[in-house]
Amino acid sequence: MKRLYRSQKNRVFAGICGGLGEYYNVDPVLVRIIAVFLTLFLGFPFLVYLVAIFVIPQEPLESAPMAAQPSDVEQTPGTPVNTGMPMDEHIKILGILYIAFSALGLIAAFVLFVIITGGGLITGDNTAITITTIVGTAIAAILLVFSAPGIIGGMGLLKRQSWARVLVLVLGIINLVNIPFGTALGIYTIWVLTNKETEALFNQ
Repeated sequence: MKRLYRSQKNRVFAGICGGLGEYYNVDPVLVRIIAVFLTLFLGFPFLVYLVAIFVIPQEPLESAPMAAQPSDVEQTPGTPVNTGMPMDEHIKILGILYIAFSALGLIAAFVLFVIITGGGLITGDNTAITITTIVGTAIAAILLVFSAPGIIGGMGLLKRQSWARVLVLVLGIINLVNIPFGTALGIYTIWVLTNKETEALFNQ
């Protein structure tokens, strides 16, 4: 019986889109494009994606040796045991998510600045130009301030900086109030960054 797996060969983050493409014999790139558009316009597909990470099993590697029994594996005392997707992979995914979605904030800041200030320039009225310039600059600055921590924290996570773990954890808690997308990201953030294996990775 054909089973749905998180792809090992066609993966960008967790292999969900790659797995769907392989299961339905569709180009994974097309699946990713559809997923991005649905997320941007509807929001909830991202929550489904996060749930799928824990529900859909990872594709077994055909070349991998038979799994050893726990009693046969030599473990260093205090070393976390990996089950499912390694936490190192979750940290990478989380870092990329914060960089990507904070970058959307930077794009929004630029677009709103151009629209608002451009509206004032079209009128040709000096007072309107002054007001729209001030308003556009203020809104863009606010968006930049809110977006910068996510980009900085995401880059820090990719480099395994301990300060980034604290920063992104705070951002994740704040995101919980932004239902439903921010809530999903916040829950995922807290789960990843409070995991004992994650703590060990950042303490190395």
